[in-house]
Amino acid sequence: MKTKLKKFTEFSKSILPNEAKYLETQYQFVEDEKLQIIQLVIANALSQNAPKDFDTSIDKRKYSYIKDWVEKKLESIDVDANINWIMSLNQKILTDAIASDEERQFLNYIASYKTIDFSFHNLYDLAKEYKSYLLVRMRYKDHQIVADFIKTYKAHYNKVHEIKEKLYDATTEITNQYTSNNNETKHLEKWLLKVFKDDSINGKNRYQAFVLLAFMYTNYNENVKLKALFDQIDVYFSEGSMYSRRLLSNYYANRVLLHSKQDEFKEAEFYGYLSIRQDNNDTLMYLNNLVAILLRNNKPEKAFSLLEKHKDLYKETHNYHQKIGYCSYQIRVLSELQKNSIAEATAKTFLRKYKNEVLKHRWHHFFTSYISTLIAQENYEEVLKIAAKFDLIEKEKERQKQNNYVPNISWSISLSRYMEGKINSTRLLDEIKAPIIGIQATTNQKQLMIKVIDKLSKNLPEAFLKLKSYI
Repeated sequence: MKTKLKKFTEFSKSILPNEAKYLETQYQFVEDEKLQIIQLVIANALSQNAPKDFDTSIDKRKYSYIKDWVEKKLESIDVDANINWIMSLNQKILTDAIASDEERQFLNYIASYKTIDFSFHNLYDLAKEYKSYLLVRMRYKDHQIVADFIKTYKAHYNKVHEIKEKLYDATTEITNQYTSNNNETKHLEKWLLKVFKDDSINGKNRYQAFVLLAFMYTNYNENVKLKALFDQIDVYFSEGSMYSRRLLSNYYANRVLLHSKQDEFKEAEFYGYLSIRQDNNDTLMYLNNLVAILLRNNKPEKAFSLLEKHKDLYKETHNYHQKIGYCSYQIRVLSELQKNSIAEATAKTFLRKYKNEVLKHRWHHFFTSYISTLIAQENYEEVLKIAAKFDLIEKEKERQKQNNYVPNISWSISLSRYMEGKINSTRLLDEIKAPIIGIQATTNQKQLMIKVIDKLSKNLPEAFLKLKSYI
């Protein structure tokens, strides 16, 4: 009998916490068994513990009913489903391929429209397109419905369009601040917060304001404000506002980074698993972030099984930033599991195939993992060959200027030079101190440095323990 509920159990496991909170405000079942099912679906989705089993004695048709009800409820508020419908109609109108039942559905939607929703801007553009379509066919009654909609919401549309343009300018300013770190964007905060919190504005603009605020608070390292922002959008999602699984996944992935920055690695792991529950174009990025957290939480076995599970995604992607990230974590995980020869072979194969991409996109991420596995095997000669071939010492000097610098590659090269007899112990200590002179390290940086030092201490305890006391 239990196998009969396998499909429903898998379905219930896919429900995300914010979806559960929304469903909790929507159900009005009076029948005990349906109530029992939906309440357990919600409780399981909100719990961080193992899910409780469903009652197999309840008629499975009631489980089917609840599954259909949940899917319809979530689809009715899904902004991605809505935009897909609008775009599909737009294409059909432009190619004269719209069916009469689709027209009727759209006209009913327009006639009963009351609240500015997520995709209002796109809907209004579609209505303008459809208005001309109707007029040339002399369908005056239908044309009037659309014309009334356009007239009623013209002021809203102009406001939305103006905000959209201002958001684009704000995006330029805030992303420039991130890349060049030389301009102030604080003057945008008040306006962005106003847009984000105004439910009379379309959701797409509100969500864009949220993204920009999150970006800004990250730029200024204002974690308290960032957490308050995330807590606010969490409420909106739970109310069914600005909801889609894609946006929820993105929100969960951003919480991973927030909790990670605050050394809340248990919470980061929880949100990391939520972020990869739904497959989308960013799943590989979210996976890489989760693997990084699992490594911080000393769970290399779990990281390994996750990487294996998503191997096809890694092979298929043309996003080299994430592809290199995946392979770098794969090397690290294999090394943590004492499979250093496989880790080294993986690194060599990848570098042979994607040398240009590695050097262009994420040389530091990749070589940190590659060199680490060579150090674990005490293959110092190979470390020095790689450092010379790819000019890593010069690259490290340039990287030293960055705020989050941790000199793991630099220290590994110095250790290898000493072990190969190229420098003496005094020179070694000078070399490993040099990259951190004058650095005001954050708590997170210090923790990462100590982790690297502990690893290198296995090869040369005396020098690196001296360095540890220096930090």
